[in-house]
Amino acid sequence: RPTHLNLKQEGGVRHRLPQGAAMAEPDYYELIGVEKNAKLQEIRAKFRQKVLAEHPDKGGDPKAFQLLNKAYNVLTDQDKRALYDSTGRTERSAEEEFAMGFGGGRMTGHQRSKELDAEAVVNIQDRVNKGPSEHEDGFAEWMRQRDQSEMVMTDKDFMKNALFNAAEMSAKVNHPGPVQHVLGSPKTDAYGQQMAGPVQVQAKPRPIKKTIDHDEMLVRMLAVPLDDAMVYAELAKGGVCLGMTGVGRIEQIGAHVQDFKQEDCVLVLPKPTKFSSQRPIGTARTLLICHEDDVLRISPTILEELTPEQICLAPTIVCAYILLENYAAKLKPGDSILLNAAHMSAAGSALLQLCKLLKLKPLCILDLPGAPKNRVKGEYGSKTAWQEADTRAVAPPSVRQHYERISEWLVTMGAEEVFPDAVAMLKWRDRNQRMLPKLALDGISTRESAEQLIHCLQSGDKDSQCVVYGYGAAQPIELNPPLLAAWGGTLLGFSLNRWVHSLSANSAKFMSVTENITKLIRANKFTLDTVLYKVGEDAVTDAFSRAADASDSSQVVLIFPTLEEELRNNGGDDNAWESKTMAASSRAAQQAPTKTAEEEERERLKADWLNLLFTDGSVAAMSPEGPLPITLEAGNTSSPKSLIVWLGDEPAVESRYLQGLTASLGSSALLCLSWDQHAAGEGLKDFSVSTPEVLDGSWFLRDRATLENEDLDHLHDVELLGRCMMESVQGSLDKYGLTWRNVVLAGFGKGAGLLFYASVARLLPQQVAGGVFFNAIVPFPAFLAEKAAKRTDRTPVKMFTIWGSRDSSTPSNYRQALQQALRKYPEVQCTPDTLPENDHVFDEKSISVLTSLLPLVLPR
Repeated sequence: RPTHLNLKQEGGVRHRLPQGAAMAEPDYYELIGVEKNAKLQEIRAKFRQKVLAEHPDKGGDPKAFQLLNKAYNVLTDQDKRALYDSTGRTERSAEEEFAMGFGGGRMTGHQRSKELDAEAVVNIQDRVNKGPSEHEDGFAEWMRQRDQSEMVMTDKDFMKNALFNAAEMSAKVNHPGPVQHVLGSPKTDAYGQQMAGPVQVQAKPRPIKKTIDHDEMLVRMLAVPLDDAMVYAELAKGGVCLGMTGVGRIEQIGAHVQDFKQEDCVLVLPKPTKFSSQRPIGTARTLLICHEDDVLRISPTILEELTPEQICLAPTIVCAYILLENYAAKLKPGDSILLNAAHMSAAGSALLQLCKLLKLKPLCILDLPGAPKNRVKGEYGSKTAWQEADTRAVAPPSVRQHYERISEWLVTMGAEEVFPDAVAMLKWRDRNQRMLPKLALDGISTRESAEQLIHCLQSGDKDSQCVVYGYGAAQPIELNPPLLAAWGGTLLGFSLNRWVHSLSANSAKFMSVTENITKLIRANKFTLDTVLYKVGEDAVTDAFSRAADASDSSQVVLIFPTLEEELRNNGGDDNAWESKTMAASSRAAQQAPTKTAEEEERERLKADWLNLLFTDGSVAAMSPEGPLPITLEAGNTSSPKSLIVWLGDEPAVESRYLQGLTASLGSSALLCLSWDQHAAGEGLKDFSVSTPEVLDGSWFLRDRATLENEDLDHLHDVELLGRCMMESVQGSLDKYGLTWRNVVLAGFGKGAGLLFYASVARLLPQQVAGGVFFNAIVPFPAFLAEKAAKRTDRTPVKMFTIWGSRDSSTPSNYRQALQQALRKYPEVQCTPDTLPENDHVFDEKSISVLTSLLPLVLPR
């Protein structure tokens, strides 16, 4: 039998094939649907279309899907495609493999034909008879035989053949519709002339570029800090997307981007030579296209400890760190440093806290809008420059109230003294015979801010420096030349963007400093107050107004919708999308069955029930079930000045840790309650925080339309237990002669959620002093946000939410939804923090954090 031959059978007759032949392979170009000269980008695009249609999960043939993948692998591999084009096969025979391995493949060329061999034979007799040929004839023949197309090379040919074709290397953006943009326009008067002051802003969906180039990346923005460069941007035209920095994740990358990959978390920090406040890179949008040299990768250590809202403040914090490191190097512990923007945004707060850690003494000038403008005018070092200032004007009561509140906060954060202006500072120095500081940091950067600081500094022969680091209100600095000459010090400017990109080592140092600050945050030695505004949902004009308010020390951060939310909401300006959505809605309306009278009645009862919850007309209010049992009373129980109320999930375990807290309570009393020992807590006890819908966050994200009957019962239990807690605490307050303003709420898990609802949803007769909540299970933040419209008491309250870094019961989407809900309560100043290496448990690390945070929320 000819076992060494390949056989095939047609119509019952066997045919012998020549040895070495193989079955013909299919036309891979036809399978994918491209021509044989198709570019790589075209093959990839057609393959993506085919693979979605032929996928087995969508009913496609598995064998056809496997063959399609093989076709793609062949045509996208340069060597395999060349072999397939020349032989029709994708694998070499044994002879070809041998030739490839012999002599480095020099024997793999095609054999020369006999006709070419004959032409290559030189007839000596013919050459002798012809005689010597002229050089001109040979050159002319060479010119005729050459390839004319190879003699001309344009810039396009060079990019295509010598390097690459940039257009071929571009990639299509996957997101189809427009995305939210925060657009700024210059402020103008009635005649169209530009005016000084904050820009006019609006949030609108706008389309983005359809492709990204080979060296570009598409970044999905998560958080953007609202700083002075955005509020006072110097725009020459309207409709400019604002923002110079922010944090995001890479959605797509270009073909030549090597150092980043998809889903990397990056900090956008472009070079100042490429972008400026007049021409911002425009980070305030959901999707940003930028180059790889415009971003810095965030290290995993930082990602584990900080949220994107905190990471986006890293440039501000590092700026404060570098200012002190570079310009306060000659200062010693106990020396003074002069600040004029300590009350403004995250930069001032960071400077104060770093000065406190370095044992420097900040002297703060608190110049509020509406306060009398007492200015030092005259010769440097002369008392008449400030003694002749008219200080008889009195600030309005509202401004005085703001000044007292902010001054108290500045002293708490580490300021030694606070002054309304430079005149008051110089008078204080004269009375107390204090040395003037050698360093001033100008974060306001207005026309006369640097001049006022110079009057409050030592002379230049003492190494005196004034450093301008703030963007200011887009105003030029005005300084009197005789003042500079008399002072003799150094006036400097500092830009963090320029510093980062000036040396490659500075980028590494930027991340190193951020990691050091992260350790301080983990140890609760460094905190920042942030206020979140979601673009597309919250009024962006309110965010800019709050950022421009000099009396508000909170840092405003913009967060952006997810791509899924953009797809659902981006039909406003896209006619095609709108018509498609309307058509789909029309078809759904035709196919959807009409609601029965019973279903309509059920929906009405559900709405009535939700409207009554957490009001005086609710079932829980009309039918109370008695106070919660008290499991522990400790601390100063004779005549306390404040009361700390604890409500957790495991009273027996938590009481052991809380016993160690009594030594640091001082004049406060501790009252521990238990909800699971109360009859009304049976339903809450059966609720598990480890179910799949809790772990993925879908349970927390239910809203009014998706709440089920058991969810309504859960909210009723939360309100009922909250009222039981209020009854227990009220008894202790009456016994101690205190009010709810003297109460601090603290708790863990479900108990923390009960306290959170009771405080924010206004179950209590008065607002409490503050709260500290560990791993709080707060059901349905969207419903909590609805109750904000009915609040009446707007007393400010300070709260901390502490989350375990490994707590799967409080997923990140739930934490973000809770922060968004709290934006409906501007009087609630809630600071989130993360406890590293911590699960859903209250332990020694938790009690240590509670001990450090209680002084910040206890009433003064």
